[in-house]
Amino acid sequence: MKSSRVLSVLSVLFLAVLACNLPIGNMPTPEKPPKETKPVVLPTPQIETLAPLPTVSPLTVEMLKNGTYQLPESKETVTLVDGKFDRAESNENILHVQLRDPIAFGDLNGDGAEDAAFFLSENMGGTGFFVSLVAVLNEGGLPVQAASRFIEDRPQIIGLMITDGRIDADLVIHGVDDPLCCPNFPVVETFRYRDNQLILRRFTSRPGGGDERAITITGPAAGSAVSGSFQLAGTVTISPFENNLSYKIFDMSWTELKAGSFLVDSAGMGTPGTFNVAIDLAGIAAGTVIRLEVYDLSPADGSMLAMDSVVMTVG
Repeated sequence: MKSSRVLSVLSVLFLAVLACNLPIGNMPTPEKPPKETKPVVLPTPQIETLAPLPTVSPLTVEMLKNGTYQLPESKETVTLVDGKFDRAESNENILHVQLRDPIAFGDLNGDGAEDAAFFLSENMGGTGFFVSLVAVLNEGGLPVQAASRFIEDRPQIIGLMITDGRIDADLVIHGVDDPLCCPNFPVVETFRYRDNQLILRRFTSRPGGGDERAITITGPAAGSAVSGSFQLAGTVTISPFENNLSYKIFDMSWTELKAGSFLVDSAGMGTPGTFNVAIDLAGIAAGTVIRLEVYDLSPADGSMLAMDSVVMTVG
């Protein structure tokens, strides 16, 4: 009896010990309480503030009307006051200068700053008022005279604009038979500023106030490289006398390198026309920058009725 109880107690103890030594994988894993975490505070990023790009102050009408200019005709240097300069010390020492409206603003040299163009009128006594186109560059917010070009005596100024680096002057100038008092030849003269010059790039006219006479070169494109010969293509709004256009080729110092003429294809004189002709460049050295000008000239007096031009490089 006693031995049976002992065996029972031992059996219970054995089973308890066996249960305590079971592998952990067979036991449910108690959930561990989550560890307390502290919020992570990231440093505030330091953003570098870039200084704004410097901007050039625009030119103003007041600046221009009170500027100092070298006059294209009298060659004197004067300072305007409210757009004028007057000197009348004697009959031999007269000078009246006026800045004529309108004033045009726009970028002439591709530096992003807004430049200006306007007309100056000079009178040295007598009836003549000699008008020149003046280009002024914006140099650090100050007007600096860069180039000028004489237009003529007493033209009528209709308008002036700067667009895509070109200056378009809408004028009425004197035809061959017009009296000096009364110009009667409407034109648009287009200029480009280059190498301290105002270069006439294009010229259109309306003789007698009629339809526009214009030449448009469609090929080659400005800045093209050409060699040997090239095809010159374009259009005319009104075919010239005997369908004949002339041309000249210059280098950039205005030395004439070639000249010639060609025919326009049209339905008849006075109708629109086209041209597509080969121009020979023999004798012009490779690397030469050339300027080709095409003209419609009056058969009566040789005066210009229309002109277009293109600058290229000989390859």
